[in-house]
Amino acid sequence: MIHDKFPNLFSPIKVGTHTYKNRIVGAPIYCGPFVSLPFLSDVMAKAVEERSRGGCAQVTVGETPVDFEYANKDPFPPIDFSDYKDPAFGKLGALAQSIKKNGAIAMIELNHCGGARLPLPELKPPIGPMTRVNEFGAKITAMDRAMMDTVVDEFATCANFMIAAGFDGVMVHCGHGWLLHEFLSARTNTRTDEYGGSLANRAKFPIRVIQAVREALGKDLILEVRVSGDERVEHGMGVEETAAFAKMIEPLVDSIHVSVGIYREPVLSGMFNSLFELHGLNAELSAAIRKAVSIPVTVVGGINSPELAEQLIAEGKCDFVALGRQLTADPDFAVKAETGREDDIVRCTRCFKCLPGTLEDVIDDLSTLFGCSVNPEAFLFDKAILESKPAASRKVVVVGGGIAGMEAAVVAADRGHQVTLYEKDNKLGGLLIFADADDHKGDLKEFKDLMIRRVGKRKIDVVLGQELTPEELGAMKADAVILATGSTPIEPRIEGLENAVPVMDIYLKSLDAVGKRVVMVGGGLVGSEAGLHLAARGRQVTIVEMLDKVAPESYPFHRMALVHEMDRMLTSRTGLKVVSIARNGVKTVNAEGKEEFIPADTVVYALGMRPNRKETEMLRDAVKDVPVYEIGDCVRAAKVYEAVKEGYLAAMSIL
Repeated sequence: MIHDKFPNLFSPIKVGTHTYKNRIVGAPIYCGPFVSLPFLSDVMAKAVEERSRGGCAQVTVGETPVDFEYANKDPFPPIDFSDYKDPAFGKLGALAQSIKKNGAIAMIELNHCGGARLPLPELKPPIGPMTRVNEFGAKITAMDRAMMDTVVDEFATCANFMIAAGFDGVMVHCGHGWLLHEFLSARTNTRTDEYGGSLANRAKFPIRVIQAVREALGKDLILEVRVSGDERVEHGMGVEETAAFAKMIEPLVDSIHVSVGIYREPVLSGMFNSLFELHGLNAELSAAIRKAVSIPVTVVGGINSPELAEQLIAEGKCDFVALGRQLTADPDFAVKAETGREDDIVRCTRCFKCLPGTLEDVIDDLSTLFGCSVNPEAFLFDKAILESKPAASRKVVVVGGGIAGMEAAVVAADRGHQVTLYEKDNKLGGLLIFADADDHKGDLKEFKDLMIRRVGKRKIDVVLGQELTPEELGAMKADAVILATGSTPIEPRIEGLENAVPVMDIYLKSLDAVGKRVVMVGGGLVGSEAGLHLAARGRQVTIVEMLDKVAPESYPFHRMALVHEMDRMLTSRTGLKVVSIARNGVKTVNAEGKEEFIPADTVVYALGMRPNRKETEMLRDAVKDVPVYEIGDCVRAAKVYEAVKEGYLAAMSIL
């Protein structure tokens, strides 16, 4: 059934000789060599299966190096693409089949990282268009014609391997600062031979690769090329040249996939776009490229609603939308939009929990790093939990209507339990009600509102404006109790604290009372983001933090974007302890004992949250004979990820 609200999004289209059922593509994510790594192979298998089952027209397996001496950016186990008895052949084939069995086109991205990699001792020195030392100290060897011939053959050999394994086509990566992009960009290619100078010359080697892959595929298999519409770095390649390159390769390829930025500046260049970027940030780039060619054009980047996807296609800015992290947040995006359930789509908040950093940066235990703040099943592989069934319908009491409590209530209700949810305030949402006021937190607000809608659509008895006492809870004779009683702001022992306001007040009360100059005492994640909120509303903000850096508890990629915005919009002072607060500012002292007074019209403090342990323990003691689960902030100050995951697991544990 085609949902008539999104006629363009769910109209079929031809790509080469293949007909696509809709315009939604699962963006290349999770590297092909993950099949050789136990935990990561499970991550990828689950992801591609869910994306295809969720209604995508195409699902693309991510970056796959065409060789493992020069092309590999990470120390992956090697794959011999000339040997179809290599164990990876069957594993990649199984991935392709899991995509195709659900009616989606199966693609895989082929890549050569060139000179954009760390100096890895187990690999040969990197190669690229120029001899140079890259920003990581790796010496790059300039490629001669023989090296180019080898790389051309490797792309063709790898393409043949993938087609034999069962993929419907391949994507050749010509963006993100990888080898082919290095040749295209005058920023990284200053050669004086036939492969340098004009765009036509710089494009010669990438075009040779694309020609070889086209010959390997024949006319009936799909060849897609990924480009960075704009490098978004100083002296970088812009959209005019990218569009011209797209026109050059148009006779050889079936579609163009438009991304942005470079891998070695992943957040600030927009390759991994943050919550500070526009949704659909690359749409103008894809629109310019679409005007230059007559083949389908796909755009990726910050698209997390079917309304925006429909708009971009209707306006002619693209033919397809590619979704990456959004399909981690909700792999059923397509089927929900098509069947009129768009109000139940979980939107990606771009928090970067699922992208802990580049693989060179992460620790050995990958299973502890990956997660999704809004989808607790995204990286959950415990079949005992996923397949568990309650023996009977239980009477479940949930205390606390924040995100953790709402998630627990919804999951428990969906499992057939009789759920009562108590919230002492007059509305659900808990601390996330701050997102109603913060422009940068629109997607978090959408998630909070979604959870409230989900509670409302289920047979959950919601009691608002009542703080449940231990005696009342004990008298209910529940079969299970979930405590999500939250936390309260820490009030530090600072002289003159009465002259300051707690950080939540700036969201929940009128900003008219906040003066022009603001000192934020505390530069953790909450204080930093609140400081930006005030700076965006015209306040002159100074953040004072005792540690040597702000927002240390942030996810690494989010911190990159956050600190960039802070440097642009406010002042951060680290290594300072606030010793007293006056009506007109704060007195601080540094590590050497030097005092400094920082003037302010308003002082705000954001020094953390204290779990409501006393209340939680009293409630727990009232129901000693039944299972009790403590989740979210009442355990310790939690992010959305911990709150949602713990709410989900608590509800799943009630059998």
